[in-house]
Amino acid sequence: MYRATTPTTTFTLEVETSSLAQVLVTFKQDDVSLNKHYRNGTLPSGMTFDGKKVIVKLTQEESLLFDEGKQTYAQLRAKTLAGDAVATKKFPVNVHSSLNEEIL
Repeated sequence: MYRATTPTTTFTLEVETSSLAQVLVTFKQDDVSLNKHYRNGTLPSGMTFDGKKVIVKLTQEESLLFDEGKQTYAQLRAKTLAGDAVATKKFPVNVHSSLNEEIL
């Protein structure tokens, strides 16, 4: 991801998103943690579903939370309507600076 942009992360699941009661996507770098949590039928800002895909688009401000060059990870956890809890592996996210990090 480039700081001060609106990066999109897509998770492709083995199940349809309609079978999920909750979805929690976490971006983590050191003490900084950004969570996008779908629950009670309400999508958080920046999260959309498309069949088996969970798509998360960060804002410019959210991308500025993460420092360039530090290890950053993204992970999806979910709870199915049947009550099973699942998780993806932790995906590394490379964070790059922009020459100008002013919010556009």
